[in-house]
Amino acid sequence: MPGLAVLMREIHRLRRFAHDLQEQIERVPRQLKIQQAKVARQEEIQRETQEGIKRLKITAHEKEVSLKSTLNQIAKYEKQLNEATSKKEYDALQLEIKHGREKCQQLEEEVLAALSEGEEKTAQLPQLETNVKKAREEYVAFEKSVTDKLASLKEQLGQTRTQLEQGEAQIPASYRVVYDRIVASKGPDALTAVVNKTCSSCYTEITSQTYADLLAERFVVCKSCGRIQYLPEA
Repeated sequence: MPGLAVLMREIHRLRRFAHDLQEQIERVPRQLKIQQAKVARQEEIQRETQEGIKRLKITAHEKEVSLKSTLNQIAKYEKQLNEATSKKEYDALQLEIKHGREKCQQLEEEVLAALSEGEEKTAQLPQLETNVKKAREEYVAFEKSVTDKLASLKEQLGQTRTQLEQGEAQIPASYRVVYDRIVASKGPDALTAVVNKTCSSCYTEITSQTYADLLAERFVVCKSCGRIQYLPEA
């Protein structure tokens, strides 16, 4: 059976390693969600662009209908202009024709703008499709890699916990109640090394008697931070 210092060093190492493995395992779902969000974002951009193209087509069509209607109205005014019986009526029709032509010019510009923007967005679709495909492929590859990694981490964690149980079983029964209480309270930080006669967790200098107890491999708890202390390898 190893001495108490060796045993505590190994238990501390195993506890920290198990804690690190558990954190890595818990990060995997979050990492997958990040990758899923990347795919969703690319799909959203593609969908928004496609919807934008549809809206622009509708807008262009509505403007063209309005343009045609306005041109027809101008034609009616021009016909009425030839039949005007007074200067007041003639001037009023001239004004309507002017406003109609101004409206036609504006509608033509709006139709052209909608069609141009639609063409620009349509030209983006192949690249957006490529982006979506790439994001999905990256997600599949990442999912496979983390699935394999997750299996490895869980296997390592199981082995580490088994080794930890075996190590803890060697703790003298007279210390086990205190050990379990401190571990339950502080988790992976329940143990700490004493370096240069100083607690490496709370940086409190130990007494000569405490140092002698550690050299004698007695069970020692830091009077300041309440952690189980041990001496590092010489």
